[in-house]
Amino acid sequence: MYKGAQIITQPVGKEGDLMVLNWGVQHPASGPMRIKVWLDGEKIVKVENDPGYVTRNLEKMLEYRTWENAVVNVERICFIDDLGTILNWALAVEKLADVEVPKNVQYFRVILAEVGRIVSHLIGIGGMFGALGVATPTMWVLALREYYLDFLEHYSGYRISTAAIVPGGVRFEPKKEDFDLLRKAVEETERRWDDYKEVFIDNPTLVERYKGIGIIPKELVFELGLRGPVARASGVDYDLRKRYPYSSYEDFNFKVVVKEEGDAYARFLVVLEEIEESVKIIKQALEGMPEGDKWKVRMPKKIKAGEAYSAVEWARGGIEYHVVSDGGTGAYRVKISAPSFMNIWALEYIAPGHKLADLATIFASLYICHGDLDR
Repeated sequence: MYKGAQIITQPVGKEGDLMVLNWGVQHPASGPMRIKVWLDGEKIVKVENDPGYVTRNLEKMLEYRTWENAVVNVERICFIDDLGTILNWALAVEKLADVEVPKNVQYFRVILAEVGRIVSHLIGIGGMFGALGVATPTMWVLALREYYLDFLEHYSGYRISTAAIVPGGVRFEPKKEDFDLLRKAVEETERRWDDYKEVFIDNPTLVERYKGIGIIPKELVFELGLRGPVARASGVDYDLRKRYPYSSYEDFNFKVVVKEEGDAYARFLVVLEEIEESVKIIKQALEGMPEGDKWKVRMPKKIKAGEAYSAVEWARGGIEYHVVSDGGTGAYRVKISAPSFMNIWALEYIAPGHKLADLATIFASLYICHGDLDR
């Protein structure tokens, strides 16, 4: 139960009044983390997050990479949407080097970033249904995801961890066949979407288990620094693509999906409806792609000493890099601030007062990626 800036629990009383349950370390809903739960019968009294089981010292590893080959580390912040993370890396390095990429590269980067958002959001929807044990919608969204992965595989050679965006541009010049596969993915999305929404939005199991559950008040968003769909589902109209446009996002017409209810169902709807907006952006980018045959500009091997800050609206929310150069061939220091690590702490505030069975649905609605959580 949330109240102000405190986690409210009932008094424990004498030893043994409450059951302490270790939810995880490996759990079908939570993945590789432990959530310690104090229970009074089926009622959650207190929750304590215990992440860190897949920590990889990613920020430190970046100090041993060159500016370009660091891409393969950065994209592993979360393999589910690697394209947003490597776009942000490219933008930060280009700021340090005072390099600007051509307009056609900016548009194609937008396409890649929105494909990454769609791929991630489809998995997110599948995860929210999966937490209920409802398999058919999960299979539907994963089947649609395949069309976008076909595009990524044809363009980059890989379905995930594509390394498709690099400082100075994109990895390869896109071919006609790449755009054809992307158009096919968009057409397939539009063909299926009305049926998907009809089944998903009013799904009785999902509505019963998500509506009114895990409500995050708007003031808690600001107190904890929550980001992305989690924040927008609680009435916070904030999207870096609109507030601080990058890579020509100011050229595209799309809306920021915002809900006021702040519950798990609202978070589900935000993720669902953002896919529609990403499709709109991709179509605009395909139709308005600027002319140009240069897809990568020359980057210096050594970048002058200095520091740069860059942020993009990743699938799970704003992801920020502070990159420091000492004049060498790679970063001297990198600090990463990512949304899952911010959003997970809301669980300790909103889970108490619910039933144990609600914990999986609340967790799924927070849309956590463990690579991002445990950098």
